[in-house]
Amino acid sequence: MTRQRSAGPPPAMHPMDPRRGRNLSPMFAAFLCWLLGLEPMTSPVITNIAVSGNAVLAATDQNPLFDQHLGSLEDFETNIRGWGEACGADAGVVESLVARMRRADR
Repeated sequence: MTRQRSAGPPPAMHPMDPRRGRNLSPMFAAFLCWLLGLEPMTSPVITNIAVSGNAVLAATDQNPLFDQHLGSLEDFETNIRGWGEACGADAGVVESLVARMRRADR
């Protein structure tokens, strides 16, 4: 007798699952590794971020100056929330990541 799989949604993937990587830009993947405190999976590795006005800037292992422009603060908030929704992350976790990013300028 064979068992049929339920027609429910597929299990949520880990945020850094390689199957998800094709949908993430390399710098956003590097940013997520930094934000989540995961081992880096891309190069250059983001070592820290800063928020200046509406810009998210990064320091990397290749250049310690905050001269790598990642994008606008609003775009990153939107992307983090979209990524969280795609991963099935708890809304509270996603909002805490957004808050952590926003605190980077302090």
